[in-house]
Amino acid sequence: MFRKKIALLSAVVLTVGMLSACGNNTSENNADNSVENTVDSKADNDAGNTTDNSVDNTSGNDADYVYISELKADDYVTLGEYKGIELNETPPSVSEDDVSQYINTYVLSSQATTVPVEDRTDVREGDTVNIDYAGYKDGVAFSGGTAQGYDLTIGSGTFIPGFEDGLIGSNLGDTVSLDLTFPENYGNADLAGAAVVFEVKVNSISVTEVPELTDELVQELNIGDCSTVEELRDYMYDYLYSNAESTYSTTLRNDITKAVKANCTFKEELPEKLIDRYYDLLIEDMLAAASYYGMDLSTYIQNAYNMDEETYTEIARDNARNMAEQYIMFQAIADMEELNMTDEEIDTTSEEWASNYGYESVDALLNQIDKDTLSEYFMAEKVVEFLLENANINTN
Repeated sequence: MFRKKIALLSAVVLTVGMLSACGNNTSENNADNSVENTVDSKADNDAGNTTDNSVDNTSGNDADYVYISELKADDYVTLGEYKGIELNETPPSVSEDDVSQYINTYVLSSQATTVPVEDRTDVREGDTVNIDYAGYKDGVAFSGGTAQGYDLTIGSGTFIPGFEDGLIGSNLGDTVSLDLTFPENYGNADLAGAAVVFEVKVNSISVTEVPELTDELVQELNIGDCSTVEELRDYMYDYLYSNAESTYSTTLRNDITKAVKANCTFKEELPEKLIDRYYDLLIEDMLAAASYYGMDLSTYIQNAYNMDEETYTEIARDNARNMAEQYIMFQAIADMEELNMTDEEIDTTSEEWASNYGYESVDALLNQIDKDTLSEYFMAEKVVEFLLENANINTN
């Protein structure tokens, strides 16, 4: 349920290029559906037990909220040119190298094994070292800077600059002293730009061995009914091309929206309760994502955007105003071009959405997001399609 709600809310708040969530679940990039299903199950079972986030839908339950349908759009925007917009876009493409890289990164790496190094004692680039470490600032150990038995791959960029490079050339059993400086933009203000010393002991050295891609391995992986290397490469090509097409479509929609909006003039004062509603949608989307990953909101925002909650909410408020302007613009164009959704179109599209997002019925869908908000989105989608049909799209 959490995944369905995240996808649903994200579709509405991200359709016009809002600040996106971090991370679609990494399992969605994994060709093995069993991994994805395992993650989904765990998130649905754990989310409510590991955080205090409230993800109940609030849109439409506040009588003070304002909807686009309640406004006369051209009272708030003067439309500029919106037909014949010139766009220069790169069409979707996938190379054989892209396929190879994807297979190496997401398929073969999942089958890799780690084996101890026995023919040398020195640490090299690409090695995985098991280490104990302690970090000191002004001679005092700082919070979060100490660990035992940590596995670190040299060259992964996991630690601050200089840490991993400083271990290269050290030997098994050595204790290395590293004089380092945290980046100025480090998330912890107490450590940002600070000079520190790490004492690091090398407990063991190992290397990762990636298997050769063979027909036998493909059969063991059981991906998409593929039984040969060639079939797997074809399968991955289709998968990547589908993703590339989706990215291209999203880019087109964002670019046409930005171009048309740049030609518009908006009144400085927009209904605050309209902006409030979009702001609440953005926060609700974030709460749902945080709960999915079993985090509180502050932790999720730090991980997703490397910023604190206060900074994010300020940006979210600006994004909410941007949403208000864009939806007002869409409505003004819909009024001008007679593109407003009929009740029948809304009902039909709602049924399609309920099916596409895995809801048992339209009523179940509307338990997650109110009909007026959904109708606004449907209208915006219809207008964007109109704008693209009337644009001049130049592909490189």
